[in-house]
Amino acid sequence: MGDQRVRHALNTIARMVLCAVGFVMSLYGTVRLDGLGSVGFGDLMRKPDLWIAATGGLLTAIAFVALGRSQAPPDPRPRRTAPESPEKPEKPEQPKVPEKPDNGNASDKLSLFEVVGLAAGGVIGSGWLLAVPTLHESLGEAALLGWAAGGVLMLTIAVVMVEFGLISQRTGGLLFHPHDAFGPLVVIILAASLWISYAINPAAQAAAAVNGLAEVVPALAGEGGLTRVGSTLAVLVTAAIIAFVLLPRRFVLRTNAALTLLKIAIPVIFVVCLALAVPAPLTGPGPAAGPTSTGVLSALITSGVIYAYIGFQAPLDVTGEVRGGRREVARRVRWAVYGTVVGSFLLYSALQLVYAEHMAGSGAEHGTSYARLTDTATLAGAPLDWLVVLVRLAAIIAPIGSGIVFTYALSREVYALSAERYVPSGLHEPRASRLPGRTSDSFWLILLVNLVLALVVLVAVGGDWQTLAVLNTIPILILYAVTCVVLAVRSELLGTGLQQLLPFAAYAAFVVIALVVNESAWDRVWKGVAVIAWGSLVLLVLPWLHHLRVPGLGWYDAKNHGARLFSRDPANRPFLVLALYLVALTLLSAVRHRIDDDSVWSVWSLRALVMIVASGAFVLLVGAGRRYLRQTLTSTRP
Repeated sequence: MGDQRVRHALNTIARMVLCAVGFVMSLYGTVRLDGLGSVGFGDLMRKPDLWIAATGGLLTAIAFVALGRSQAPPDPRPRRTAPESPEKPEKPEQPKVPEKPDNGNASDKLSLFEVVGLAAGGVIGSGWLLAVPTLHESLGEAALLGWAAGGVLMLTIAVVMVEFGLISQRTGGLLFHPHDAFGPLVVIILAASLWISYAINPAAQAAAAVNGLAEVVPALAGEGGLTRVGSTLAVLVTAAIIAFVLLPRRFVLRTNAALTLLKIAIPVIFVVCLALAVPAPLTGPGPAAGPTSTGVLSALITSGVIYAYIGFQAPLDVTGEVRGGRREVARRVRWAVYGTVVGSFLLYSALQLVYAEHMAGSGAEHGTSYARLTDTATLAGAPLDWLVVLVRLAAIIAPIGSGIVFTYALSREVYALSAERYVPSGLHEPRASRLPGRTSDSFWLILLVNLVLALVVLVAVGGDWQTLAVLNTIPILILYAVTCVVLAVRSELLGTGLQQLLPFAAYAAFVVIALVVNESAWDRVWKGVAVIAWGSLVLLVLPWLHHLRVPGLGWYDAKNHGARLFSRDPANRPFLVLALYLVALTLLSAVRHRIDDDSVWSVWSLRALVMIVASGAFVLLVGAGRRYLRQTLTSTRP
């Protein structure tokens, strides 16, 4: 036993040293690269600083992957993780969420290929098509800083969510881990955030696909967005995306995985060809001035950077459906999520580099499509016109594939919500989840509800992709932020070694999310928070009206959690803290919008205030969550 503990301590120290060395190398290489100014893609590849930064990032990633392997030797203290046996958990607040919504056998569960397809397929959608040109317009030659900042934030959030999500390995964990820590009222806010965001995503991806098709059929879009014909087609594409998920589950997953390979292959071919191609002589004014940190932070949402990264959490929505035992499930989910975040950063950065290198020579304006970059570039003396076909194909396929992933994941989350009666129990019944003649779940009624919600939002915003992207991004960021707090509340469930550092990463991610939201444009922030408030109100009021026996709502038999607000329920405090924090964050964003003075003092004073408010909210939420756990356990003891 003593030798095992010594080996474990040495392994932990080695991993911490590896993580520190990788972080220092990555930081040193990044700082050195930042001082180089504008260089060509080929010159950049020959810079040793690039490879120092890349090696440092790889070492850090290896250290993070080792988190799950840094397990303590046998310890007499009982672990509080969920048992693998069919016995029910001892904690009364643990919801009885089914491990899998499908009634298939082990061979019907998700393989590594399909899990990667969900993670990468959710990320590689319309974001890279529309965010790269927009980010170049916002940040100029320093656009890589936007992808780096977003990538670091997303990787931090991914590590927190994955490592904590693997503790229970159950479908619906994104919502029911908060249920364990805060009670049902906080879950109402998060359920509204997730449901609206996931339901809007297919509409946003459909609008992006129609925008891509508009390059071939100009009648589909104009300067003000989609035309009436284009909006009608976007509605049909949205319906087709949702209807596709009604097909046999195995066919949907394998088709999505194949689409994901195609979605990755096309931009990789595009990058390689343009990296080796000779650009036309410089005709523009030269590189733009580098941005301030305010510009980088505001661009993360405004330019669609965060939108381009979200979707990696799809495997966490369906962890209970992944094939294998606990270790195999953990390995597959880690490979899928971490590989997707790191791989998407590399792909987006490479796209940004070749875009910046060829845009000036093409004579194109800011915000132009990728297709125009090939007009004047040549490879071995041959034109690259054939790349236009690939780019336009990707502009249609990539968004549709991402919409399929979000639609599939949302059906599982709503199924779990219905099982716990956060929404009507009818969505959980076999007659509503299975089509005639089908033995596995297809969730046709849930998908029909999601279709109606997506179409209402699509028509309400007139098919505007940027508005849809914002309504998709802000609620997801709030969900990410609360998940980070849950990890700090339930930190006793974590293992030893580097996992003990996860609460610090959770706090950092929570504060950075607040800064990113505050730096975003005001019209985007208030719209995102408004849809969260609207969705939460609906989920709270409808059960109350059903309890009052209002005619026409007899079918809405969800639990009346809103009644808790008028009692001394322990779930009230975390709900009120979260609601007040969202209000404060919105008000601070309004103040940021009203400030005419862009001096360094004014910007950093407000930024410091946002950090203080976010830090206070994090501490209060952690305290409220732990108090909820203590009171719940005390009140249920015999």
